[in-house]
Amino acid sequence: MKTLSFLFLLFLFSSCASFEDPVEVVSYDMKMENINLDEATLRFNMTVHNYTWTPIKIKPSTLEIFVDGEKLGDAYLDEKIRLQSKKDNEVNTLVHVNFSDGILGKLIRYRFKETVQLELRGKVKTGLLFVPVKIPVNYSKVISPKTLNLNLDNQ
Repeated sequence: MKTLSFLFLLFLFSSCASFEDPVEVVSYDMKMENINLDEATLRFNMTVHNYTWTPIKIKPSTLEIFVDGEKLGDAYLDEKIRLQSKKDNEVNTLVHVNFSDGILGKLIRYRFKETVQLELRGKVKTGLLFVPVKIPVNYSKVISPKTLNLNLDNQ
């Protein structure tokens, strides 16, 4: 009985421990392939490290994009990504962004600001072994729109 109690307490305390993120983006490069008033297509070349002992599958998902609390549009991942376990994975994928109405005025307004708050919200569909998992994403970062090279003058 003491052993069972000890194992239960060990399990209880170990489940409360904080773990590192299972996946880390080591480096990335983004290239805009297409842009118009309704949508944009972005190509990401990334190196992603999977720290887990099992492969992770990232399935087609949708995230909402907000800039300074205002919805800019939706980002779609259309293809599956498979990350092998315990190694760096080279990922080359397309992300489609569908803009909300009035995007031109928003982009012009944001282009001349010093900093903006970029937020991604939604759920990413993943698979770990045979278990499907939806991971909530609430990512926020302050960026400078002046440093972004979107090649809007050449489109």
